[in-house]
Amino acid sequence: MAQYELNLRDYWLILRKRKWIIVFTVLLVAGFTFFTTELFGPPPAYEASARVKFDRSTSMSGLMTEVLSGPSEGSSMTTQTEVIRSVPVMLRAAKKVGVIPKEIENNEARTSPDSLAKIYELKSLVSVSQEGSTNILNISVTSGEPEFAARLANAVADGYREENIASRNRQVDDAKLFVENQLKTVEEALRKSEQALLVFREHEGRVFLTEEARQALENYSRLDAELEKLGQIKREASNQLRLLRANEALPDSSPVRVFSDDVQALIAKLNQKLVDLNTDRAALLINYMPKHPLVVELDAKILSVKQEMIKELESKLRTMTDRENAIKESIGRFRERYITLPKAALEQASLEREVKINGDLYATLKQKHQEFLIRGAERIEEVSIIEPAVTPGSPKNAPKATLNLMLSSLIGALLGFVLAFVRESFDTSIGTIEGVEEFLKVSVLGVIPRVDHKEVEQAIKKVFPETLDAESMELLSRLSPLFDLKGVVAEGYRSLKVNLQFACLDRAVKSLSFVSAGLGEGKTTTVINLAITIAQDGRRVLVVDADLRKPAVNSRLGLKREPGLSEVLVGTAQWKDVVQTAPDLMLRS
Repeated sequence: MAQYELNLRDYWLILRKRKWIIVFTVLLVAGFTFFTTELFGPPPAYEASARVKFDRSTSMSGLMTEVLSGPSEGSSMTTQTEVIRSVPVMLRAAKKVGVIPKEIENNEARTSPDSLAKIYELKSLVSVSQEGSTNILNISVTSGEPEFAARLANAVADGYREENIASRNRQVDDAKLFVENQLKTVEEALRKSEQALLVFREHEGRVFLTEEARQALENYSRLDAELEKLGQIKREASNQLRLLRANEALPDSSPVRVFSDDVQALIAKLNQKLVDLNTDRAALLINYMPKHPLVVELDAKILSVKQEMIKELESKLRTMTDRENAIKESIGRFRERYITLPKAALEQASLEREVKINGDLYATLKQKHQEFLIRGAERIEEVSIIEPAVTPGSPKNAPKATLNLMLSSLIGALLGFVLAFVRESFDTSIGTIEGVEEFLKVSVLGVIPRVDHKEVEQAIKKVFPETLDAESMELLSRLSPLFDLKGVVAEGYRSLKVNLQFACLDRAVKSLSFVSAGLGEGKTTTVINLAITIAQDGRRVLVVDADLRKPAVNSRLGLKREPGLSEVLVGTAQWKDVVQTAPDLMLRS
């Protein structure tokens, strides 16, 4: 094939010629992409999300504790994200969705391999993230079932809220249980002391003292009661100090919890801080080892709080020791001054003092018990559900059909362009003027363009307004230079005529022969139209129809078929006798 440069029009012609290759490639690639996505895509995964808000409850005294012991890790939102995925919260969620029966006790579920396997399976479906720098947590659940994803997300949110309430109010419950046990003990002691006083009065009768002696006994009894109460508080503080010192360097042992009935005391606030830190540490140990940086940092804060509590308790013990020594000196002075009082009066005063002490202690514990009941009813809630999860309508990993089809169609079109040009490069047929000249080693004298049949009919109707039959329309459509002098076909034949004249400048050419390799390739049409074009210049042209098999010149020009060339060849007629003239009307110029 001839080598020549292609311009944009040539590229466009190639694409038009090979358009079905491009269309087939686009359809093939798009269809393959669609069916591959549908058949081999991942299973659908639905995601449901619930949003919760966490607010750490802090009082004025709690703020003082924050200053003394540093910021609490319990307020860290990172810790809360781990707490949500902890075993206690997931156990509550598993019971709510029915994965674990509600009848199973928590301790039994935490030690059962089957229950733990189900808990960890649910945990793998849950992810927690913090929304920016806010105190809002997003609980997301991914599952193959949309309804289960929404149920589990809501169950985890409810379980987190319930576990937070239980954790924050556990100290109140423990204190209430302690006071209830003390109430039973003090009530029994009060009953025994009242019974002993009643028995004494039955045997000894009522002992009467002077006003000064009675006043002295009352002061003695008051000091003795104060000394006993102070001793009890001192023993409690010493026990607390002993527990703290024993556990100070053992962060891996069971957490120390100190009980104080003085809710306004700094030691009580430090104890609350210690309880919160221990709770957060236990939550971290569910997912991390004790040497993890978060756990180590929390251990350092626990140790700092314990040291502050030890300092506070040591200061409290020194103050109580000084007060105890002062009371003992006053009791000693009273005992020396009023040693002469009757033994019965002293015993009666001792019994009455015992009844009064037990009665006051019972009343105090009763009051504390009522306070703890009120505090227990006023539950501390730090977690609120601000947006429950809803059932997702579509999977999060659904294939993007529109995008996939667009991309696959684009890739298919590019591949189709490549295949079209490859196919064109392997095409050895002659399709250009340069190819003809290269193959035949001759110059191309003219190119007659192909015109749409409808355009030709419109041109005929302009010249012949009257209605023509189909046969006449067919004949005229093959004779464009006759009626459409300015058309592209007529211009093509005029170019052919001029090129013939230039090609024959060096010699006189009287005859031209038109041949082709097969039937129906346009020999007759070319001969007649070229003859008409030459005749339109005023020159005489003789057209000889040498197609003895299927002549067509006579039918095109409306002439008789016989006599013709056959008669001249066999000698039955002279050539001048068989020449026919076309009407001058047809050769309009």
